[in-house]
Amino acid sequence: RGATGYPRNILLMENRRQRLFWINILLATALLIMGAVGGFYWWQNRFSTYNNDRYGFSIKYPSDWTVSENTNGAVVLFYSPLENDLDIFQENVNIVVQDISRNKMDVREYTELAIRQMEVVFKDQIETMESEPIYLDDNPAYNYVFVGKGPEGNLKYKSVWTLKDYVAYQVTYTSVESSYDRYVNKVNKMIKSFKIR
Repeated sequence: RGATGYPRNILLMENRRQRLFWINILLATALLIMGAVGGFYWWQNRFSTYNNDRYGFSIKYPSDWTVSENTNGAVVLFYSPLENDLDIFQENVNIVVQDISRNKMDVREYTELAIRQMEVVFKDQIETMESEPIYLDDNPAYNYVFVGKGPEGNLKYKSVWTLKDYVAYQVTYTSVESSYDRYVNKVNKMIKSFKIR
């Protein structure tokens, strides 16, 4: 018998029951937390598909982003949500499609022209961060990341382009430099999802 007068095996069983009870409580709490975190992660990383039959392409974009077609020379613009009342710039991804059948060129020639045009626009206020050939939808493509410096602040751009059947497809992410990393993973998923039909 134990000090309390109860048989030792009853005390052991009671201790085991209490331990199991608290283990179950801890497991249930952990599962609830994991479910909440997983649900939030899933909600944050949901993607919808945008199809454009006229220009023959599709791309996935974050479901909480706004879509605007035929804006400022772009076929489509995807805007990130405003982060708060003080957010004055919406990070965005735009897609420009150009018919280059009258001025036929390959990706290398198009790249030289595109970078030259950006240098003309930004003059000496451009800083190249990445400049490399890649593939986009199994087509030879180019990735160009740069910072455009301006009086109101710096914008950072990630521009990826490819050519198919004498049509140029250019996907460009534009962000305030300090916010660039916040969305670049989502943007990379968007770019990887880009398909030309």
